[in-house]
Amino acid sequence: MDETPLTAGPFTLYPGRELRREGRLLPVGHRALLVLEGMLRAGGGVVSKADLMTYAWQGAIVEEGNLTVQISSLRKELGLRPDGGEWIVTVPRVGYRFAGDAPSAGRAATESGRPTLAVLPFLNLSADPANDYFADGLVADLITAFSRFRTFAVVSRTSSFVYKNQPADARDVARRLGVRYLLEGSVRLAGPRVRVTTQLIDALTGMHLWATSLDGDVGQIFEFQDRVTESVVGLVEPQIRRVEIERSRRRWPENPLAYDHFLRALPHFYGRAPEGYRTALGYLEEAIALEPDYAVALAYASWSYARWGTVALKLLAPDEASRCIELARQALRFGDDDPLVMAICGHSLLTIGHMRAEGLSLVGRAMEANPNNVVVLMMVGICNMLAGDLELTERACSRGYALSPGGLEASECLAITGFSHVLRGNYEVAIEWLERSQKTLADWPPTHWMLAAAQAHTGQIEVAQQTVERLLAIAPHTSLRGLEVIGDRMDDRFHLLRDGLRLAGLR
Repeated sequence: MDETPLTAGPFTLYPGRELRREGRLLPVGHRALLVLEGMLRAGGGVVSKADLMTYAWQGAIVEEGNLTVQISSLRKELGLRPDGGEWIVTVPRVGYRFAGDAPSAGRAATESGRPTLAVLPFLNLSADPANDYFADGLVADLITAFSRFRTFAVVSRTSSFVYKNQPADARDVARRLGVRYLLEGSVRLAGPRVRVTTQLIDALTGMHLWATSLDGDVGQIFEFQDRVTESVVGLVEPQIRRVEIERSRRRWPENPLAYDHFLRALPHFYGRAPEGYRTALGYLEEAIALEPDYAVALAYASWSYARWGTVALKLLAPDEASRCIELARQALRFGDDDPLVMAICGHSLLTIGHMRAEGLSLVGRAMEANPNNVVVLMMVGICNMLAGDLELTERACSRGYALSPGGLEASECLAITGFSHVLRGNYEVAIEWLERSQKTLADWPPTHWMLAAAQAHTGQIEVAQQTVERLLAIAPHTSLRGLEVIGDRMDDRFHLLRDGLRLAGLR
């Protein structure tokens, strides 16, 4: 445990020991001390009830009322601020924050509206200190790569390198830098081989979210730097997003801020259930109402309509299709330099707006701007598949899967690759790809209708019919007519999908 005293306002907290006000000892219990410590380490930012309970009870399952008791006890001992307000402020439907003179860096990070990350200098575990250059260069590459993502903010190299060769507690470093997540690592050179180990830490709870080791050849050290950068970026970005999604779900119901509404939409959106897109859209519209220039929320709202009209094979009403395009245009107005926004909006314009040239241009620009985002690569795959460029489709999806093999988007990349092989007439190969995708996306309609078509084309009519039955159980409104919506955006190979599904019994 980091025992560095924490000072805020007139209070000094000695972690694990005691709380004093201007030198006077306050009679605060151990659990209340941990609750207060959790708030102070957030640097003046809001801490959810779930996170405070995790911090103070070390992951044990307890009733929320226990937290309420500790907050009440703290307020009694802390008294009131000079202006008559409480030191511990309740944020309705979210949690609490400490209203003293908390470190400004932490407050700024919290108010930025995005998860925040610092890549700390990697330890050089080699015998030769001169090998520091490799560790330092690798960290610089990672920071550069991470900075291209708009889903979280990254602390600059100059800030994080203050901690080079200075062992410190992760929570204290995060508090000082004003970040929620830390990426730590080490480098070991041994003869012709090099090993890089990295780990991602949630600094508030102290939990290790993810860790990995990568091995390479010293003779290809710069190529290896690129490989490490791509691998870590591909894994860390969706890992951070997953944690934020889970935190949003735990805090149900959430606060009314735009970012929070956006987070609340994501579990429904990424749940892949057809009706989930409608639920997600409701939250996204609320986020947009609060912050009309929220480009990512606008893009996801447009994407929700596009998903409803393609993945769910539900015919959009004219006003819904118009709204989809309107949202995409608004998102591009405020986020035309964001690769994720460009890719999502390019997909909407192509699939719903029939704007093939503009859609392909946008996803192409997005991939140039950020080739390490799995969603961008997935959109490149989808749009180019619909346009008939199956080679580019398969290259983009292969890269997307390699960057993040455990993510949901990676499984979609497998499905898109399978669809590409259906369009090539490689039905046996398509079945292999689609069955791999189905292991993760068992309830995702596109995997079923692609698989049913491939099975039917190989003569497995009865098996294909069973796949269609499962499809209709998931998405009862699925029909060949709905599929024509996709066919309108595709080249003349669409008939291979349509004919296969007709053989499988879809009407």
